[in-house]
Amino acid sequence: MRFPVFLLLGLLAAGPRPGPLAMLRKDLKKDFGAVGDGRTNDQAAFVRAAAFFNQRAQGPGGDAPALLFIPRGVYVVGQQAVGPNGYRWGADVLPLVGCRNLTVAGADSARTEIRYAAGLRYGSFDPATGRVFQPPPGYFTDRAYAASGGTCVRLERCENVVVADLALNGNSPQLAVGGAWGDTGIQLPFDGVFVTDSRGVTLRRVAVHHFGRDGAQVLNHLATGLADPARENIRFENSTFDYNGRQGLSLTGVHGFRADHCSFSHTARARNAGLGRVLFSNPAAGVDVEPEGGTVAHLAFVGCCFVDNGGQGLVSDRPAGSHPPATADVRLVDCTLWGTTNWSAWVTQPGFTFENCRVYGAFVHGCAAATAAEATRFVGCTFEDRSYAGRPALGPGLLLSDRHARGLRFAGCRFVATHGALLRAVPLAADAADSAAAFHFRGCTFEWNAPGAPVAPGPALLLAGPVFSGTTVFRTGPGPNAAAGAPGPPPALVLGDVRAPLPAVLWAPGRLELRVRGAVTLVRGRFDVARGSSRPTDSARVAVGAGHALALAAAAPGDTATLYLGPTARLVIERGGALELRRYARVVVAGQLVVEAGAYYVRDPLATVRTEGRGQLLVSPAAVLAPPSPAQR
Repeated sequence: MRFPVFLLLGLLAAGPRPGPLAMLRKDLKKDFGAVGDGRTNDQAAFVRAAAFFNQRAQGPGGDAPALLFIPRGVYVVGQQAVGPNGYRWGADVLPLVGCRNLTVAGADSARTEIRYAAGLRYGSFDPATGRVFQPPPGYFTDRAYAASGGTCVRLERCENVVVADLALNGNSPQLAVGGAWGDTGIQLPFDGVFVTDSRGVTLRRVAVHHFGRDGAQVLNHLATGLADPARENIRFENSTFDYNGRQGLSLTGVHGFRADHCSFSHTARARNAGLGRVLFSNPAAGVDVEPEGGTVAHLAFVGCCFVDNGGQGLVSDRPAGSHPPATADVRLVDCTLWGTTNWSAWVTQPGFTFENCRVYGAFVHGCAAATAAEATRFVGCTFEDRSYAGRPALGPGLLLSDRHARGLRFAGCRFVATHGALLRAVPLAADAADSAAAFHFRGCTFEWNAPGAPVAPGPALLLAGPVFSGTTVFRTGPGPNAAAGAPGPPPALVLGDVRAPLPAVLWAPGRLELRVRGAVTLVRGRFDVARGSSRPTDSARVAVGAGHALALAAAAPGDTATLYLGPTARLVIERGGALELRRYARVVVAGQLVVEAGAYYVRDPLATVRTEGRGQLLVSPAAVLAPPSPAQR
């Protein structure tokens, strides 16, 4: 009998199909001989486990899912051997190479701990005597003197590997610490997790703490450049990387990284018993984004904390000189950056965006952007000098950028100063026509809670060439220190700086409200309101509230301070507010300048006011033609 071809094909298709690959399960105690009693050194068991999975990855079953389960217990590790690499070189605990579809999981991070033994050496030691060696100042990298700790979990050329529910404890308080090695501090391996040339790696519910160098480092060189569309999908979830010596996390090469609800805090805060002080190696940051021989791009930190680090909470510093961009698309969303003895963040690399973040302590610099995509951006962020555990946040201001950055952008941000200045921001501008360098503020609020002048020398605010749009408000905050009439000179909010001769600008449509009681806004250089507005219906309004003074003041003899009110602009000096036109000030009114009843209007004989077109100067007969007294501010 002959079967039709279609019937034969149907029978073959209906035959048995291969099911999902069965998961291989291994137990660190049962299968590899670990003890986990907090006393026995279990490093050999981890090495046997790594060798098993590395060998398996080379065979035909290497793609099948596998689990290495680490039962509840404390697993002591740490081995240092004298060898050709150095005085004492630490062996990696769990070095996984080429593994795929593997999960390494403990019972949970509170009950499953891999802890380094006390007394391991770290730093520079004299190979002849074994004593601590303090090298001469400078760059010292003689490996004969080096004692390192190695790495606890190393993932090299791996794919789809999960490490979960573990505590990795470097036990840095109990290290025998030697002298410096490297350029600064101790730059020798002693890390919790090291990921290199791997994809699809996930760390979930892990606590990585008290390591001599980094909690974790990711160093991939898989991308061909910033434009490479491939993503490596490295994920950290609900994990902590705290109390490490150099960094909570170093990102030195990766395309596609995301951290959700993680902590990168208290770096260089762990006190070493032998030193009698903390173990500190620069940059001592929460997170360091520092490309090494490649690029770093497409990063997201969501709901993460960068708190109380010895260095910056976040640092990404572009090397000096001419270098092509090496970072792009770095986003921080709903994160907290809190600097106590160092800056909350230091960023000069391109492509950083902060969304709905809380920045306590000073943010410094920003990128000297060549394009809009490179510019540092802040959306819906709060900047505040809030104290941490009774210690003030660091910084003479909330943001410090003195001729380092171009094109900073702030949208819907709030700045709250209680102890120091608000902002000191001067763009890196070539000349007055370099508008691309200007810092933009759209719909932002500035609150001044500090009495009198700021603690640090200088004005309460310095903005050179800012561009305002939307509704921008400067106001007295609700804090207990915000009462007007404090002793000392009035706080000065300065718009303009001779080092960056850009005009201050209010775009139309837009509104600027100056309502800090007892303060004065000083215009130095030029302030343009609705200049060149493209639509006649787009208006711009500046309001000077009670207790506040707007003053046009030349920065130096022979200099000028100029205010231009465009045809759709309106400046209103409200009752109790003041307009002071000091010597050499110039005002051009093409719109309206209104001084209401009870407002103060002071004009130096050498100041000039002129109208053009349909411009109007409307001074109420009930205006006060004298400066307000300090008590009236």
